[in-house]
Amino acid sequence: MKTIFTLTTMMLLSFSLFAQNAQIQEASTGGACYSQPMGGVDVWPWSVAQPFPWDNIQGFWKLGDDESSYLKATVLSSTNRRKILSLSVYGEGVCSKPYARGTGYIDASEKNVVRALVADGTYKYQLKLGMFDSRDISGLINSCSENIMGVSMQVIGRARKSDNPKQMPLDPSVTETHNMLLKKVTIDLGEACKKIN
Repeated sequence: MKTIFTLTTMMLLSFSLFAQNAQIQEASTGGACYSQPMGGVDVWPWSVAQPFPWDNIQGFWKLGDDESSYLKATVLSSTNRRKILSLSVYGEGVCSKPYARGTGYIDASEKNVVRALVADGTYKYQLKLGMFDSRDISGLINSCSENIMGVSMQVIGRARKSDNPKQMPLDPSVTETHNMLLKKVTIDLGEACKKIN
């Protein structure tokens, strides 16, 4: 009888310690598989980016933790010589009108990284997109999957050049780099958005 009591006590203690560890780990990750990398400077290790996923980049991607910001990617050209991506940024959900648009391309020096210029009515942005092996970025984020799609976004200027000599230069806080994760939502929302509108 004493053996059964001892075994039961040990099992309860083990389970209790396991549950406490799980709660601590969940609290440290915010209960999520992903945590956003820090902003301010570009933190992605672009030199170790995986081959860009041209076959499944097309569609809507959630931009970071914001529930209403999305990126729509459409492959315009994917040949051996030229790879071009059309990008649209949505700020009020996937069925809204895009507020910024632009084009991305592969540079000869960084074949696994898409660079894009996107503009809205106020600013021009530079985006860099790449696929990373989660082991290569384990210090940046907590991940539940093998591969992570990362993006950095930075304001690089005004969308329209002003003839006003009194126009103020860009505030340095506006030009900080924003590092985000992209999470695939769907390939096409055409029918779903038609039903809503």
